[in-house]
Amino acid sequence: MNFIKRQIYNPMAIVAVFFMLLIILFGVLWILIPPPPKSTEMATGLPTGLYYQFGERLKAELAKDGVDLKVRSTGGTLDNLALLNDPKSGVDFGMVQGGVTNWVWYREDAFKGDGGQLKLLSQLKGKNVSIGNDGSGTLALVKDLLQASGITDKEIGAQKLKPDDAIVQLRSGELDAVFVVAAAETPILRKFYSVPGIRLMGFDQADAYTRNWPY
Repeated sequence: MNFIKRQIYNPMAIVAVFFMLLIILFGVLWILIPPPPKSTEMATGLPTGLYYQFGERLKAELAKDGVDLKVRSTGGTLDNLALLNDPKSGVDFGMVQGGVTNWVWYREDAFKGDGGQLKLLSQLKGKNVSIGNDGSGTLALVKDLLQASGITDKEIGAQKLKPDDAIVQLRSGELDAVFVVAAAETPILRKFYSVPGIRLMGFDQADAYTRNWPY
């Protein structure tokens, strides 16, 4: 007891106890609140899409802080949601569709009977149409649009193609129209603009669709 009493008034002992408590405190915090991971994985989209390009830019920025970001290429929004819901996927976060534009490109000569113009989705009946690849947000949205327009899969030659494959078939005449959900800055849209005889749908019923789906 006398030894303990003497140490209470010993400055060196007080400093030593203080640092010991500090070490214990940091040890507890380290266990309860682990530091941010140095490696993480993000689900994006197709390599030609804006999601993937954003992921690559984010990867470069995080590398400056010593964080290794793995950018996973996927089919799009639905694939990303599935990965986020799967605890074994290894994906920590992902990009999903929202606030983007729905584009419909078509061959003008495929709609000669309509004056070469596609304005209503009901005009797609009997046409060969790319409705988006499996796992993409495009496919999910297009199914809703077609259903609202009273169009069944049997009434159109629906093809589940990636944008790059779709533009090849649109150029060759195998497809009459292509749905693409993408931001205006996406490089793939420039390819569509460059194809002779390809036009962008006017969407005369756009207001009706936005009333049903505000997004």
